[in-house]
Amino acid sequence: MIIRDMKSVDIETVRLIARYAWRATYSSFIPEEIQDKVLAEAYSSKEMASRFKSSLNLVAEENGVVMGYAFLYVKSDNKLFVESLYIHPNYQGRGIGKKLLQSGISNFPNATTVALTIYEGNPNISFYEKEGFKRIKENKGGFFGHPVSFVLMEKATN
Repeated sequence: MIIRDMKSVDIETVRLIARYAWRATYSSFIPEEIQDKVLAEAYSSKEMASRFKSSLNLVAEENGVVMGYAFLYVKSDNKLFVESLYIHPNYQGRGIGKKLLQSGISNFPNATTVALTIYEGNPNISFYEKEGFKRIKENKGGFFGHPVSFVLMEKATN
């Protein structure tokens, strides 16, 4: 398996991975029609073009198959933010997420903290806890009128 920079030819595959991962992860608490709206907005051509300008976009690939991806960027005060980290359900449990996360962090040697927001109810919160992330705060919010809770998690990079 290799971790490499995402290319524009990977966009459709990343959109499919997002859809499959969202269905597997969020269907118990976010209705599919809301998921579809969120995904259409978050992975629109405009948003993807913006990510290529402002984020480090990585994919995990093996034998020509993209299995997962991560989008990371630096916020203020040398805080690295993991915007997205998703693995296709068929490839979960193989350490791909950990490798994407570690590779992403290693690309920002001056970052002192890495943070992310995850939805309360996401079973993958335990993955981030195992990686040393701690819950910092919870915020209530929503997607297209559907209420969700967001959990901010952080850890020191060293």
